[in-house]
Amino acid sequence: MKRPTNTARALSLILALSVVLPLAACAGNQVPPPVAETVAFTTPPESSFPEGVAWHPGKQAFLVSALRGGSVGLVDLSGKYRVFADDARLITTSGVVFDAPRQRILVANEDVGISPRGSTQSLKRTAQVFELDGNSGEVRRVYDFSHLSQGATLSNDLTVDDQGNIYVTDSFQPQIYKVAQGSGEVSVLVRDARLKPESRDPATGLLPNLNGIVYHPQGFLLAGDYVRGKIWRIPLDNPAALAEVALPQRLKGPDGLLLQNAQTLVAVETAKASDGSGMQSFVSQLRSRDNWHSAELVSQRELPGTQGATTATLRNGQIWVVNSRFPQLFGNPQADTVTGFELLRLAE
Repeated sequence: MKRPTNTARALSLILALSVVLPLAACAGNQVPPPVAETVAFTTPPESSFPEGVAWHPGKQAFLVSALRGGSVGLVDLSGKYRVFADDARLITTSGVVFDAPRQRILVANEDVGISPRGSTQSLKRTAQVFELDGNSGEVRRVYDFSHLSQGATLSNDLTVDDQGNIYVTDSFQPQIYKVAQGSGEVSVLVRDARLKPESRDPATGLLPNLNGIVYHPQGFLLAGDYVRGKIWRIPLDNPAALAEVALPQRLKGPDGLLLQNAQTLVAVETAKASDGSGMQSFVSQLRSRDNWHSAELVSQRELPGTQGATTATLRNGQIWVVNSRFPQLFGNPQADTVTGFELLRLAE
């Protein structure tokens, strides 16, 4: 039997370490690799900058909203895009939910001055949810919250509980709305000064206050505070008892939230790059062992090359994130030329 030479032994050792060391580093730092699959797609200029995303199992495609134009589109796994639902009253759409038990699509509608459909009357005074038929995309109902408060208002993201009640964050007001299932009655679920920084300039489309929101089956909401990097816990049986989830560190601009399971929350984050070169996007996984009174940071993955990742959805248990490129929309006279976007499947 031929014995390996010293050179061969060295090469074998190098090859072994090249496999073991990355795995050990990953396990030790709990930072899995970022993106496993990318689906690129192109939208018309009037249906661009997809902020919200939700998987539609019946269509076998992703629902995406449109910051510029307001329509709701479908993107299949090959990257083919088509407009699925549209209405002249849709201005800027953000959060989108597919409510499977009731076969409906829910999408938040607002106006922050970035859509050609906006007007001086609707600017910062539009806070609505459109309920669409899950099969045809036709408008079933429109829920309007704008009369519930004075001053600037913006319905940003939304979630649905087991009974079909809808909850919506307002990024300009320190409040969360509720739409009662059946009656469609709209109300302010909770308004609390703690949900808004005490001293700062008014919130903007680029720097909102409350943002992403999810319903937890134990009977409470989790809502993200974009500017301050917080997560709030709001019990539905006593919303006034809301409290900040204790985290080991502030998040980096939490936008969309996704409840992966009862103990694990996914936060899509976008913040200014440390070197001032633009915006960086991250996806963090948080885990709670005490019903979300506190949580630990399991991982925080940067998404290289993204320019404004915003929200996430689950497809067959896998996490997909939309790269909306929203920083290129605000204050950009060439925004109509940006029509290419991506859906990113995260590596497990």
